[in-house]
Amino acid sequence: MKTILHLCADIGSDSRPYQLNPNYKVIMIGENIGVQNYSPNEEIYGIIANSVCTEFSTAKGFHKDNDIDKGMFLVNHCLRIIKEANPMFWVIENPANGKLKNVLGKPTAIYQPWQFGSPWNKKTALLGKFNMPESIFSNWDDVPKIPELYTRPGRIIPSLAFNHKSHIKFIQEFNFAIPYIKNDADFRSICSQGFANAFFKANQ
Repeated sequence: MKTILHLCADIGSDSRPYQLNPNYKVIMIGENIGVQNYSPNEEIYGIIANSVCTEFSTAKGFHKDNDIDKGMFLVNHCLRIIKEANPMFWVIENPANGKLKNVLGKPTAIYQPWQFGSPWNKKTALLGKFNMPESIFSNWDDVPKIPELYTRPGRIIPSLAFNHKSHIKFIQEFNFAIPYIKNDADFRSICSQGFANAFFKANQ
């Protein structure tokens, strides 16, 4: 059995395909343990890290400077754990429009959920050592739509950033997460299961 570490895990949406596969054991390190308190004590096959992005956010304008040192606290512990574990693959996920890339460098890959069949925008950057899955869709017109999702005037593709947590009831792939959604931020943080499944197939 292969062990996957999911760091800064909340709902566990990024690692869900591994959780559902009997050949893997997934250890989720969230607020209950804290990455700052964790060191791997067994062989780790892969690491998925969802470092908190608040301090790297550009939602209030790219010119706004947040507390980057505070933001790097968890990122640095994720990097420490990755170094200690030396896994076969590792990935740190962060919004592509955020400032984490200013610290860690150019992302290894960038994707949009709709490219993997989840019909919305949430431009996501990935940094690490992993196999990037090939997109399923290259044209938005070919993606099966969810009409109930809100699309801003002048835009073609809905964005999770502008949808309310109540919209989760229209997204069948998120049914598993409904009991864990307390606010809009929780809803908007869920990983596209289209991408999660594609990533799993490319990194087994």
